[in-house]
Amino acid sequence: MDTVKAGTTIKQGGFQLWERELLESPEVKRKATVAQLYFFDYYFQALGYIASRKERRARFDADTEERNLSVTSPQYAREFKSYCGRERVILRRRRTKLRVEQFHIIAQVGQGGYGEVFLARKLETGEVCALKKMRKKTLFKMDEIRHVLVERDILTATKTPWLVRLLYAFQDAEHVYLAMEYVPGGDFRTLLNNSGVLKEEHARFYIGEMFAAVNELHRLGYIHRDLKPENFLVDGTGHVKLTDFGLATGALNPKLIESLKIKLDKVKDNEIVQRSTLERRSLYRSIRNVDPRYADSVVGSPDYMAPEVLRGKPYSYSVDYWSLGCILFEFLAGFPPFSGGTPDETWTNLKNWTKVLKRPEYDRPEDLIFNLTDIAWDAITRLIAHASVRYVALNQVMGHPFFKGVHWDDMRNTRAPFVPALDSEIDTGYYDDFTSPEDMAKYAEVKEKQKNVSKVKEKEVQFGRGVWVGFTFGKNGPGVNMKGLGGSDTPDDGSTLTTIF
Repeated sequence: MDTVKAGTTIKQGGFQLWERELLESPEVKRKATVAQLYFFDYYFQALGYIASRKERRARFDADTEERNLSVTSPQYAREFKSYCGRERVILRRRRTKLRVEQFHIIAQVGQGGYGEVFLARKLETGEVCALKKMRKKTLFKMDEIRHVLVERDILTATKTPWLVRLLYAFQDAEHVYLAMEYVPGGDFRTLLNNSGVLKEEHARFYIGEMFAAVNELHRLGYIHRDLKPENFLVDGTGHVKLTDFGLATGALNPKLIESLKIKLDKVKDNEIVQRSTLERRSLYRSIRNVDPRYADSVVGSPDYMAPEVLRGKPYSYSVDYWSLGCILFEFLAGFPPFSGGTPDETWTNLKNWTKVLKRPEYDRPEDLIFNLTDIAWDAITRLIAHASVRYVALNQVMGHPFFKGVHWDDMRNTRAPFVPALDSEIDTGYYDDFTSPEDMAKYAEVKEKQKNVSKVKEKEVQFGRGVWVGFTFGKNGPGVNMKGLGGSDTPDDGSTLTTIF
């Protein structure tokens, strides 16, 4: 995005070295982009408001003219006064800053180490959303601010149906909030837990949609790096949406990289535990039954992480394809390719992935249907492979025989194998019940993580207000997100002016 016309000079005589370094710093580049986005959003919203105001006035004039009301009649004067009153209400709402009090909390639907997610309804518009609430001080002391800002930037940069849509982003003195579209079918882990091993045609459908979603992220210039089934949500029609972009940034936290390296180094002398396919599947199921929030633990995510990410080495977009290869393996085998009975066993398997990756084999007659076809296994090994030969682009995936028959241009209009049974737009049946002790028992490790986070010493340096510059997104009143007060009720088709990139 160019900010200066070609051939013009910003500063006579050029920049000094320290000025060039400052201009090239990631923080300055982000703030420049945020400033551009702010003005785009400001003028798009202003122009949208003007257009909708003209439409409302035209409807008022047409209605009074149809009823033959004279502009000098008392009835017209009363109705015009009422019309002006409604316009003033809309203007006041546009000027009001977003606050959490403007959302009615319906139920909690998520819990993480740094915050909570609630199903909420915006009071004045009736919009249903998933409201993510995070404490500023916690994000600061855990060096997570950048990840939250990146997530906000990704969500505002596109309107594709493959990524969860951001409705509002706002803040108060203590917290930051992301109000995103509510995806009622739960995450893909829930679907996997209920279905076990997927039929090959169903696995092809879902992994194809996951590739399409990840491709949209790559088109924006981001790499996810932490993909797992929990990152994919199922919408009301049974189709997939990608969420949770916290690590999709330029560089991983050095502390995280170091911790991953240490875990790999600790198991370098460990022997590989040889297990049969049936034993590995049964073991993984038992671990899942004991700890349903397995992916929220330290061991969970690395099951799907590419070796170069774990080792802190240079990497490309292909690391996300490694993760999708691991997910496809789990779809067809019932367990991730490197899962172990203990954390150390898992890390040992990851360290020795070339020796551990084996085609699942079943001997018992009743299990023969779980054996992978040659084409499916070939697809997996094109993805779970050394970086130099691994698939790195969607057109490579599309050309593989395993995906023959997939209608890539019309995937979201294809009927999904599983369509959630929903009672209403606020149905939370596919999420954990946070009022149930049984469901809360699943979050023991998450709660422990929260306790450990709270014990971390606060940083001596206080973060300035400028850290959260550009975070706020969306306005009260008619506009992109507004319905019922003159805003458009037309579903977003991805071609509106609100798509910046």
